[in-house]
Amino acid sequence: MIMDEAVPVNNYKLIINLTLWYIVFLVFEALLQYVQTQLANRVAQSVTLDLRSELYQHVLKFKLNYYDKTPVGQFVTRLISDIDGIADVFSAGILDIIRDIMKLVFIVAFMFYLDWKMTLIILVPIPILLYATRIFQQSVKKSFNDVRNEVGRINVFIQEHVTGMNIIQIFNREKQEQKKFDNINREHRDAHIRGIWAYSIFFPIVELLSAASVSLMIWWGLRASIASDMTPGMLLEFSTFITMLYRPIRQMADNFNVLQMGVVNAQRVFKLLDTDATQMDHGKNLLHDFRGNVSIQNLNFAYSNDQPVLRDISLEIKEGEMVAFVGATGSGKTSLASLLNRFYDFTEGQILFDGIPIQEISLNALRKNIGLVTQDVFLFNESIFNNITLHDNSITLQDVIEASKKVGTHGFISSLPGGYEYNVRERGGMLSVGQRQLISFIRAYVKNSKILILDEATSSVDTQSEKLIQYATEKITQNRTSIVIAHRLSTVRRANKIVVMHQGRIEEIGTHEELISLDGRYRKLFELQFQEI
Repeated sequence: MIMDEAVPVNNYKLIINLTLWYIVFLVFEALLQYVQTQLANRVAQSVTLDLRSELYQHVLKFKLNYYDKTPVGQFVTRLISDIDGIADVFSAGILDIIRDIMKLVFIVAFMFYLDWKMTLIILVPIPILLYATRIFQQSVKKSFNDVRNEVGRINVFIQEHVTGMNIIQIFNREKQEQKKFDNINREHRDAHIRGIWAYSIFFPIVELLSAASVSLMIWWGLRASIASDMTPGMLLEFSTFITMLYRPIRQMADNFNVLQMGVVNAQRVFKLLDTDATQMDHGKNLLHDFRGNVSIQNLNFAYSNDQPVLRDISLEIKEGEMVAFVGATGSGKTSLASLLNRFYDFTEGQILFDGIPIQEISLNALRKNIGLVTQDVFLFNESIFNNITLHDNSITLQDVIEASKKVGTHGFISSLPGGYEYNVRERGGMLSVGQRQLISFIRAYVKNSKILILDEATSSVDTQSEKLIQYATEKITQNRTSIVIAHRLSTVRRANKIVVMHQGRIEEIGTHEELISLDGRYRKLFELQFQEI
């Protein structure tokens, strides 16, 4: 209108009015884009929030044997990178594709309305562009799959090697591990470059085809202008439409790739969500008035079908008793403790608590009544207080302090900067092995469970720390059913019953004196340790 009506007659007022209307439409479009961006990203972040929370809640219920076989880095990739990729679908994928399709439909329809012959001429390169776009999408999808796999490999490698950094440095393997990382990093780069190569080919093709449409438009438009079938304003209008036509097509190619990437990410996330590795919990019994009696009957267990770990285990543990399990490494002691907590399910036999089969007991109620202190103590990157209470609001600071005094750890905790608010850093790296072990004893003490399992609690500490831990053991095992797994036989002499295990079977049962008099495996173990001392 400006070119054909206002300029030829020098109507400056009309030029100004039309320009102002043009600015109003541009501002209105900008406002709509703002609203779309805000709403789309709110939707995307809400989806991310819900999906990540659901995925984390799902993996929390997995059996431990699933984590035994799956690298931690894979979970990190699924929970962070892959879900962020799904969010991009909602923030920049679907809505942008819908917007671009609506633009194309409207622009092409209006072009046909203005001049159908000119429109057909301009659209001649479009089939080539659609074919190129299809090839581009397939190439980028393949390269993106490669990129996501390489990201997963990098996450697994870094998580594993940072955790085991002390081993790398002790054995001077820095150069070798750097070479491994460089290879993985190089493959990650090459996967990205393959995707970049597709972009570097596709975008010049779009520009060439856009230029071809402009050339065809000029050729046809000049002919029509000479014949007075087209005005300069219409020629300028079609030139603008060509730009508006190719820009959405180019953006749609990008957005379809975002959509494809989101689909790939979603497949990986939903595959994990669909993984049926949860610990079955059909138990209804809440163990009210639980006393702490344990009965193990003809128990058999294997991590895999061809490698039995426990064979025909039968044992009665009465309320308040301390029962010690001893034996060589691999004899099945820790596996038995894991079965009592239902970290794994046994293949044959039965475990009963106060006469109630373990399958009929709610997992929450079962683990609430069992305290566990392991050899490898895991502390979170938080304060000592939070590592003891694990954010259980029913346990107060005064409860923790009283428990610490009874266990004999209040002195060393109070000497730390900030006392109970001292941050132990990742995996408790600011504390010694013995100090971490003592923290785990307080954690078990304040839980106030009826059954306490101590799994090799003194095997990795020095003599002085062992004395403190033995003192702590005496305190926390009082008035509780206690199951003590130990290599050091000096820690189990006062047990009511000592169970000697060998190759997954119970070989001997009795008190320390009774087993010494039998002159069997226990006595040999005891004499061997005594000679070493």
